Amino acid sequence: MIVLVPLADSPRCHLREALRRLPREKYQIAGPPGEEGTIVVLSELLERSPLPPPGLSPGCPAIFSGQNQAAAQFAGEAGLVPLDCGLSLRDTLTLSSLTESSAMVSLQRPVARLDGAMVEPVDLPLVLTRPWEPFHLLCCAGVLLLSGGVPALGEAGVF
Repeated sequence: MIVLVPLADSPRCHLREALRRLPREKYQIAGPPGEEGTIVVLSELLERSPLPPPGLSPGCPAIFSGQNQAAAQFAGEAGLVPLDCGLSLRDTLTLSSLTESSAMVSLQRPVARLDGAMVEPVDLPLVLTRPWEPFHLLCCAGVLLLSGGVPALGEAGVF
């Protein structure tokens, strides 16, 4: 089981709801560190650096908006491995296109999966079956890439 640790300080944040779209047999929202790994996901609305959750180990991946200074600061101070996402060319994971029925997720730089294997830069076409906020789509795509690489995006049936 992979544990997802969503961190947010705003009641307007809907990140937890988006992460619940991931397969429940593989991902658990919050809880103690997972046997297969832990991924921290920081809200794009985070306004201040949160306290680290108990048991969070340095070296865990952290998904966050590349535009959010509080999230980047938290990840750096906690020793987490960043996966910044957003709509900037500087972000590691971005969207090159988004319509009501499709998205093109672009991985701009290599990233290490939880098992240590590398995922090389790639453009990943997704068929969307529901509306998505861009940041939430990128967070879920990031979780899938970190936990299972490119094949996980097609197999999950999330989008």
